[in-house]
Amino acid sequence: MLSFVLAGLAGLLVVALWPRLSRLRRRYDEAALSPLHLQPGDSPNPALTPRLHSWVHDGAGNGASILPWQLARPPKPLTTLHLPASQAPAVRHFGYRLAGYHQLDERSRLGGLAYRIGVQLGPVLWFVPNNAGTNSNTPWDDAWLEQVDDARLAALRVWNPRRPTLIVLDGLPIGRTTDVLHALAHAADLAEQAIRVIVLEETSPT
Repeated sequence: MLSFVLAGLAGLLVVALWPRLSRLRRRYDEAALSPLHLQPGDSPNPALTPRLHSWVHDGAGNGASILPWQLARPPKPLTTLHLPASQAPAVRHFGYRLAGYHQLDERSRLGGLAYRIGVQLGPVLWFVPNNAGTNSNTPWDDAWLEQVDDARLAALRVWNPRRPTLIVLDGLPIGRTTDVLHALAHAADLAEQAIRVIVLEETSPT
């Protein structure tokens, strides 16, 4: 009798968690995004880092919900920040740490594996804030796009973010930047994850 009760409870738990369990199958979408691979040096503009932290987390929500079948909705799904191209090293340094790459640099192989497993299982713990501001160790997905061809643009139009995501558009023509921002409207309409876009622009000398 007890086994039937336990089996029933397990079944109810799976049903309740199903919206979150399905998210465990999501992988980094390499057709839409291109990750930051190179380890950056020290940030040449440490004053910019607090500003970027405040901006990415403003309206991003904390990822927690009261009920397991609920998906938290970020108050601000998509926001954009324009910066001069000269800030690229500082943005790269910030993005590297926001994406959690430094966590793997600073841990042993076993520690890195444990970190990855914890990140993958994070969506199942519906009651735990997983994007709790600047002190959170939960990594964001990242993309550094210096070129966006038609195939990537098409992928961005149907992209479904698995985590909060920082996208950097580095030196794209104005028209292509506009195309990307329009393409991201689909992902923003899903409103499951916060999307933050930094546009690095060349500035004219004064």
